[in-house]
Amino acid sequence: MQPLQIFLLILLPLTTFQLECFTCGVFLSAPDPMCRGEIRNNSCAPENLGCLSIIGHKSDGTYYVEKRCAEKTDDLTDGCISVGIRGIAAKQCLCHGNLCNSSSQKTFITGLGIILSLSFVIFKNF
Repeated sequence: MQPLQIFLLILLPLTTFQLECFTCGVFLSAPDPMCRGEIRNNSCAPENLGCLSIIGHKSDGTYYVEKRCAEKTDDLTDGCISVGIRGIAAKQCLCHGNLCNSSSQKTFITGLGIILSLSFVIFKNF
């Protein structure tokens, strides 16, 4: 089997996955800008619009916190933008990798990182 054929066979399953996002909230008065309790992984709709994280700092010192799959009715601007939600100035961030709207600062390995790593290993041996 040719190296390109092997690479494409490995790539095929990675292109058909459903996007997963962290889901929590809506918390209207969270004590910090993190999800409270247990956050869930949620499989998004097949159109894979991305993952949203919306965090606003309220005047009373509490936070509005919401994390979920993006919907067609959301502003689908890539990256972070300022939005007003329920009278609160907030930051909405849209990302497109699996579980990219994490509450922590951890970096998740995306499908692209896996593909690049595998292609290096495959082509290095030929």
